[in-house]
Amino acid sequence: MIDVAVNAADIVAALRETDAESERQRRVSDRAVELMHEAGLTRLMSPRTYGGDQRSPRDLIEAERIVAHGSPAASWVLMVCQAHTFIAGRLPRQGQDEVFGSNPGMLIPGVPSRQGTCRKVDGGYVLDGRWAFASGADHGDWLMVGSRGVRNEAGEPCPGMLVVIPRSDVVIDDTWFTLGMRGTGSKDIVLENTFVPAHRAVDMAGAWLGTVPGVETPLYQLPVGGTLSTMLLGTIVGMAERGLELYIEQARTRRDAYTGQAKVDSVGIQRRVAESKAEIAHAWTLALQNCDLLEDAMRHAPPMPTPDRAQVRWNAAYAADLCRRASERLFAGAGAGAAHDSNVLQRAYRDLNTATHHATLDFDTALEVQGKVLLGVEQVEAMI
Repeated sequence: MIDVAVNAADIVAALRETDAESERQRRVSDRAVELMHEAGLTRLMSPRTYGGDQRSPRDLIEAERIVAHGSPAASWVLMVCQAHTFIAGRLPRQGQDEVFGSNPGMLIPGVPSRQGTCRKVDGGYVLDGRWAFASGADHGDWLMVGSRGVRNEAGEPCPGMLVVIPRSDVVIDDTWFTLGMRGTGSKDIVLENTFVPAHRAVDMAGAWLGTVPGVETPLYQLPVGGTLSTMLLGTIVGMAERGLELYIEQARTRRDAYTGQAKVDSVGIQRRVAESKAEIAHAWTLALQNCDLLEDAMRHAPPMPTPDRAQVRWNAAYAADLCRRASERLFAGAGAGAAHDSNVLQRAYRDLNTATHHATLDFDTALEVQGKVLLGVEQVEAMI
């Protein structure tokens, strides 16, 4: 099996050369995707049955962290698509045959949240709606979406479903004009009266908890919410680390515009660097703690205990907030020159600020869930 850290580190310099192109095109560079394929990083979460690596989330998170030093956009798309591969490992065997059979390293963009609707029909489901934030939508032959169930014409109810659909069935609407993370190409996807056979669909509630009947592989029995929020940390921590590196590099050559004093001699600058370094390091410690909790869950029958799922969600939200604080502190002390589009520190700040707005990292929700667990207050399990 590949050495994830070594393979990821080997492509950082080449990825850095693609990042401006991704930013300019508002979609991750084809070359960046090619580099990740060649490094074997796009098959980390794929089922071993089809030639995938079926690795622990820890390996993916470490790869994302390193890749983010080269290209935050590439790291983000790797994270999102591997998260969807992780979910697709719960599909019925026929669906997995179709999706993974020809290429276990294929990217699966999409949006697993309930933004559209599905209804039962003979042999499967019909989906309608618009899904925002489909990172990497321009890459991959298959896409994944979540849905909320509605009654069909016969009045039959339908559960919310996660489905995988061929790209040919999807309309991609280029809505991605944003403050940050521009290179991820997180566009809208639109489905209208689109049929999905039952073998390419899985019950959303069961998938979210990791309790899909017939799924016995420990990796695919992990809860989606906590695992996805933990996967996000690999990219976010890597971006924060890179932002700190850039800040230090620029501070070493900066001088006060009025006094001429070297910025590195400023106590304020020294404190900004020290405190930000500590916050980013703690964020990574929380990410690793989550990896420990998830790996422990893989050794036991699902579902993962509610207190552990709440802890994972809280750790992820808090870690992301620590990285955001560090980034804002550094940018506030970066001087007027950091406002220029040509300054990579500006992009690092914009990207991290945007990335930490992901729904699964919502600070208030994670805080509420953790607080209810600690106080013994009943809550809706679907929130976790």
